[in-house]
Amino acid sequence: MSQSAGWGELLVGAYHQRLNGCEVVSYNNRSAEPGDQMETDVLAIDTHQEGKGQRIYICEVVTHLGGGLYSGTPDDRDGWWMEYSNTSSYHHSLETLWRKFLDGHRYASRTFPDAEYSYQFWAPVVTGGQNRGYLIQGLERLEEEFESKTGEDFGLVINDEYTARIEELQEIARGDTSNYGSPAFRFIQILENLE
Repeated sequence: MSQSAGWGELLVGAYHQRLNGCEVVSYNNRSAEPGDQMETDVLAIDTHQEGKGQRIYICEVVTHLGGGLYSGTPDDRDGWWMEYSNTSSYHHSLETLWRKFLDGHRYASRTFPDAEYSYQFWAPVVTGGQNRGYLIQGLERLEEEFESKTGEDFGLVINDEYTARIEELQEIARGDTSNYGSPAFRFIQILENLE
């Protein structure tokens, strides 16, 4: 499954496998429903919740190190995303993420109807992190809108929070030489265990 995953997606999968105890991590999941074009970057399943069913992590991952997300222009010029700057790429990024997460919610609800869900957006660098710029404000609005519409947990793992999570992976990789089948974690292990 991971042959089509990018390095950013592999890092997110490694985090969920090693730190959230997810037994199953899948990449670039697509719906089998005819006409449904949805795709979820990382789907991680934790089956070890005591006395509870599965927790499903549905993650979108953008690894553009320049701080931008998606380029383009929005399809819907009446959405809430139009309130954030006068930059088309910001509007398009927020609209794209909104649609991807709604599609992911429909997919997860249909595929895992009895599970608990955590939706997450992961990006190492998002423009405006230092001064809470328009794109950051728009992502915070996305979080609010999604939680309000679906009643589900949504988390932004961006900038400093992304760095902190990767540092957690680095910390547990130090001194650990076991192979867990995760290419990204294995790479971190190599770097952390050099002599």
